[in-house]
Amino acid sequence: MGVSYYDAILPVRALSGDHASVVAGLRLVAGLRLPHRAAASVLVPGGQIVVGFVSDSAGLAGMFADNWAQAGTDQEPDAMLYALARPARSYGLDATWDGARWWSQDGKTMIVFGFGSYRLVKVCVRGICSAVSADDILFLHGCALSVGGENASRGVVVTGGSGAGKTTLVARVLECAEHSVTVINDDWGAVSLSSGASASTGERRLHMKSGSVLALRPDFFAGAPPGSYSYDLSEPDRTVRLLASPESVYGARWSTGTAVIRHLAVIVRESPGWVPPGSKRRCRGSTTVVRPRIWPIAS
Repeated sequence: MGVSYYDAILPVRALSGDHASVVAGLRLVAGLRLPHRAAASVLVPGGQIVVGFVSDSAGLAGMFADNWAQAGTDQEPDAMLYALARPARSYGLDATWDGARWWSQDGKTMIVFGFGSYRLVKVCVRGICSAVSADDILFLHGCALSVGGENASRGVVVTGGSGAGKTTLVARVLECAEHSVTVINDDWGAVSLSSGASASTGERRLHMKSGSVLALRPDFFAGAPPGSYSYDLSEPDRTVRLLASPESVYGARWSTGTAVIRHLAVIVRESPGWVPPGSKRRCRGSTTVVRPRIWPIAS
């Protein structure tokens, strides 16, 4: 089995034993060495998960606050993310702390050293939310859509591996003027297993690939309102990823409401020569085929 995209960025390791004392130590010195704080309110069906962010990087804290900080200052976080900008040795720890996301289930705390990427911020927030959410909540990677009129809408989740073609399919669906389609979540979000409800995560700006933005709105860079997007300055290639307001990408197709998920569409990018299960016919040509597979979800 291959390594997941998220573990390839940084695998998760469990905090235990002496490691737990490091969490306590970081909390004690947080006011001195980690002055930048923010709180994110990640919306889930019927509620929210509050993630506290503490860092010694003003840049990352600023990006986090701009895009997530919607929780009240008096709210107690459900979990904490300590984002340390420098390698572990800079804090008096050995190098084994580098190269992983350290998570304490008991303390509901994640620690990451050498933190320099906003993409990693989002990966950490996803993982933390999955770890502390109720048993009824499942976080899905994919785009959640509401299809149909207000009185007959049906929720659809389009999911699949990175690069499978999810954005391309969604862009084509949104071009169909005869269908009423709104986007609830662009990249990830929570679904209630008991009710099927999916809610917008509440992100103020979406962290998107530039190519995906252009697939959804070809005239984006010419027509987006000033201030509606910024480049992700934490990436080596600063033009690859954007932080864009949802409305600037999707316009009236964006919704902060909820949808009851009835269908799951899994996008699979098949390799040349792929043979469908149970079929002896071989695909001709060398073009990679993108095949959506759609399953209804029983109510």
